[in-house]
Amino acid sequence: MWQHPGRRRKSLCGGALAAALLLLAPAPAKADPVMEAGLERLAGTLGAVHYLRTLCRPNEGQVWRDRMVTLLGRGDLKQAARDRMVAAFNAGYSRQQSAHKRCTPAAANLGNTYAREGAAEANRLADRIGPRLES
Repeated sequence: MWQHPGRRRKSLCGGALAAALLLLAPAPAKADPVMEAGLERLAGTLGAVHYLRTLCRPNEGQVWRDRMVTLLGRGDLKQAARDRMVAAFNAGYSRQQSAHKRCTPAAANLGNTYAREGAAEANRLADRIGPRLES
């Protein structure tokens, strides 16, 4: 769970998500409620992916948590927004931890699905800031 301070398909989803997160880093100066709600959804997705990928692909290490750190590094977020994002990450992680005690094909597939959904959400958010890069 969050605490403050193999396959080609996997790498494509992870790469797309990483690229979109980089686009989100230089955010606009004023708060955008739609952007903040999207960041919370993305944080919850990252929490779910972090648990499922740790369960089914332990060699990925802290990749998904590190992507959460990238999101929290946005300079325009107020502390309350950061706190909501951390809570969403933890909730996503906890839901999957409650549902999946061991890696099964269903858990592995769900991790892939969440990774794709996270990449799509990150791209939608990046589009709010400006044009996105295609990978």
